[in-house]
Amino acid sequence: MVDGGVGVVFNASRGRRVLIVKKLVPGGAAERSGAVEVGHQIIAVGDTDVTQCTLEEVAGFLRGPAGSTVELTFLETRAVKLEMERCVEVPNGGSATPGINWKNEHSDFVVESVDEDVEGFGGVPKAGDRLVCVDGEGIGELEDEEVLAMIVGDKDSSVDLEFARGVAKHSVSLTRQPLAVNPSTGHVHLNAAAATPSAAPGPANGPPPS
Repeated sequence: MVDGGVGVVFNASRGRRVLIVKKLVPGGAAERSGAVEVGHQIIAVGDTDVTQCTLEEVAGFLRGPAGSTVELTFLETRAVKLEMERCVEVPNGGSATPGINWKNEHSDFVVESVDEDVEGFGGVPKAGDRLVCVDGEGIGELEDEEVLAMIVGDKDSSVDLEFARGVAKHSVSLTRQPLAVNPSTGHVHLNAAAATPSAAPGPANGPPPS
């Protein structure tokens, strides 16, 4: 039995629990489907919710016998830029935050809630929004403490925050293509030349709950 894959390379978020499409293998099932794009977030493989799974776990779900099919569900996002006022004082710190509460102790900087009476130019973030930039600087390669230090500042000062907000989700069924091993490097790669183009987008499911 030959192992197969679907031709997607993912980039794990800082907390390793948000997996974003980084690259599509040319000629792979995902690229041929036309339904998977760089920047999409994978949220389910078949009936399995993978929003709390690691990259290694999801890679295991995606592999299977070449020629078999697998259904993937993706979340499409759009950029939301907000100017937030640092209005919630930090205890014993002499500084303030924008009053945003993060899920999972801020490991992925996904919004859980916003304190009452917090305001921002352009609105406030919604539950599920994922922080991607602070004052124009991407946070993907930064440590948690570095990001928090950028968010905190003088009371009543402002900070520009950019979020990725889920706007729609869709499913696509892909046929796994044979995987091959490079004899010189030992790396596993997709043998797209041996693939049969078979992929069908699933129905759109509308906007996610907020």
